[in-house]
Amino acid sequence: MEGPISAEAVHLMALHAGEGVGVPQDWGTALDLLLRSAELGWPLAQASLAGLAGEWALARDLLKDNAAASHDWSALRNSIDLAAWFALPKVGIVSASPRIAVVEDCASPEVCDWLIARARTRLGPARVFDLLSGGPAHEPVRDNSECHFGVDDGDLILQLLRSRIAAVTELFVTGMEAPAVLHYTAGQRFLPHYDFLDDTHPGHVTEIAKGGQRVLTFLLSLNDDYEGGETQFPILGKRYRGRRGNALFFWNVEPDGTPDKRLLHAGLPPTLGEKWMLSQWIRGRF
Repeated sequence: MEGPISAEAVHLMALHAGEGVGVPQDWGTALDLLLRSAELGWPLAQASLAGLAGEWALARDLLKDNAAASHDWSALRNSIDLAAWFALPKVGIVSASPRIAVVEDCASPEVCDWLIARARTRLGPARVFDLLSGGPAHEPVRDNSECHFGVDDGDLILQLLRSRIAAVTELFVTGMEAPAVLHYTAGQRFLPHYDFLDDTHPGHVTEIAKGGQRVLTFLLSLNDDYEGGETQFPILGKRYRGRRGNALFFWNVEPDGTPDKRLLHAGLPPTLGEKWMLSQWIRGRF
């Protein structure tokens, strides 16, 4: 006879329902499972439930201490306003060719702080695709740190943000790579590079065949209390530095799928303070 299901397992079920992994995507089911996981005592479920309900002080405390006193988790579940989470932010076109846009208030300050808090203890050296194998590799082109969130170690707050990104870009969550929170200390940088996968390299050919071309890059600013650190487009002679919660996205390919080499870009180093961003790459097929 099987024992009772664990709080962690129920949380994973909630994540799979929210992402539509192995089951139909259903946010109501995801939230009900999140509630059950919180009732069973899973700290991340409890913190996520509080944040989704707008009780951010409680969410921060739970995320920090991983312990909760008795709480009315059901009341939090019932107060979550999914329509507000799905409300679309304002998008502004920066350039029609190449295709570049900005998004105002894509994420609230509280969501930005949540993502930083979730990533801070999980950071490791940033990596790039190896040109030959297609696997991750450390290269001198970047020296910042990063944290990737797969489905099973994410949370529903991040999943709802990804759904908003999908709606804004008119692409699909199913094409998204694991999102990464990027961290730059003063002097750290990502030298000029392309985000599309180059089919002249064996490792990239393998990746394109497996998951499609990396068609779009979405960068969400998680803080703005630093100096320098702009995203630079050297060929275009442009730089971007967003306010906390604002985002920049650009298509790495032209409408016919041809890599757009005008979108060479770099993460310039902060000169003072530390920079946090969420990076979301999205794949597509042509």
